[in-house]
Amino acid sequence: MKKSIFSITVLAFITLFLSSCASEPLSPLQNGSYSVIFDDFDSTGWKAYLVLYVKDQKIENVEYDYIGSSTNGGKLKSEDSSYAEAMYSITGTKPELYIRQLVDSLLTHQDPDQIEAVSGATASTKDFKKFAKLAIEAARKGDTSPITVSQNE
Repeated sequence: MKKSIFSITVLAFITLFLSSCASEPLSPLQNGSYSVIFDDFDSTGWKAYLVLYVKDQKIENVEYDYIGSSTNGGKLKSEDSSYAEAMYSITGTKPELYIRQLVDSLLTHQDPDQIEAVSGATASTKDFKKFAKLAIEAARKGDTSPITVSQNE
């Protein structure tokens, strides 16, 4: 009798533990556009931004780039050919290539955690994943307010 009471008690605790560990299903993505941007330019004069477009509960398109400060001619990093040449000669990649890889990966997987780091663009990959997570979180709430992230985080 004591054994069966003990077994039932243990089973109840295990069931309670497992049910408390179960995560709630994620809210579906709400249609709209969700933007994330750094609050300031980095030490090299670039400011990352991302705009995530959701349609039919799915990420349909993503814009990701860096806005240049006045010292960078106010260009987008992906359009700055001198920056691209210099980066490519050192790292073997350039903004137009790694941005396309990151965007394609997010569109394919629909999950920033499944995006692999792009060799030669580690910091940009980190920023992209962080921004995508924030935009997806906003899309689950349907909050289209722009999100500003501190450059120093």
